[in-house]
Amino acid sequence: MPINYLKKIQLGDFDENDYKISPSKSVEAVIEGFYVFSRDPKDDAHLIFNDGFPVLVFLQNPQDAISVTAANNEFEIKGAWASAGAIKNVYINYNSKTDQVFIVRFHPTAFYQLFGIDGQYFRYDPVTSFESIASNNNFSIAEFFEYSSIEEKVAFIEAYVLSSFKATDTPKILQRTLDYIHKIKGNSTVKNVTNDAGVNYKWLERSFLQYIGLLPKEYIQLQRFINAYLELVGSQDVDLMRIAIANGYYDANHFLKDFKSYTGKTPLAYLKFLYKSVLKTQ
Repeated sequence: MPINYLKKIQLGDFDENDYKISPSKSVEAVIEGFYVFSRDPKDDAHLIFNDGFPVLVFLQNPQDAISVTAANNEFEIKGAWASAGAIKNVYINYNSKTDQVFIVRFHPTAFYQLFGIDGQYFRYDPVTSFESIASNNNFSIAEFFEYSSIEEKVAFIEAYVLSSFKATDTPKILQRTLDYIHKIKGNSTVKNVTNDAGVNYKWLERSFLQYIGLLPKEYIQLQRFINAYLELVGSQDVDLMRIAIANGYYDANHFLKDFKSYTGKTPLAYLKFLYKSVLKTQ
């Protein structure tokens, strides 16, 4: 999802315009939360990032669109998109007057089971139109957009989950491992995570690829990066070495390498890009 929205989710930075709706108990094993964000029409490009929780992002109207720029590829998506996996150097621009975005954030393993797709589905296309996934799973995007209120949209999604989702078959050890990685914010090694889980690496690797579509190392890196990112953009005095070490990186160069991989920019260049965007909205 756009990292500016993910930042608000991670920090719990909500108000009357940007807020979370908790799912009902009947679907809370599948959906982590529903989110509504208001978009400033002057916003420019947004970095897309995934912290391990797959999302569906719905624009305000079915004909509203975004343009996605990834590496040397650029394409357009209308209505809604899905994103998961390791998203690197991908940006979006809004091509319409959408002023509100509705996001459904799923628990890491539940999304793939709900829609019956392989864990590797997003490995090479981490941001993709939701249309093909929906059409193969009897999810009517057209019917979703017939509802105008957020309450009706939440009810529609929950009804779909209740009618389509079977009991999860996620191994309990894997779920405990995911919880552990989130708790330590990725500040660990694969070896330490494997030792904590009490399983051998091959089992952990197979389970991550099957249920999440990522290697354990990749999942840990996502958690480590998003926490380092939040500290960086929230700092008045940027100290790359301090931020790197505090978030489990060996040194500043390791953090720089990861940062450029995910954003396409150095930390300082990204901050200039971010600051320029903020000035345009004032």
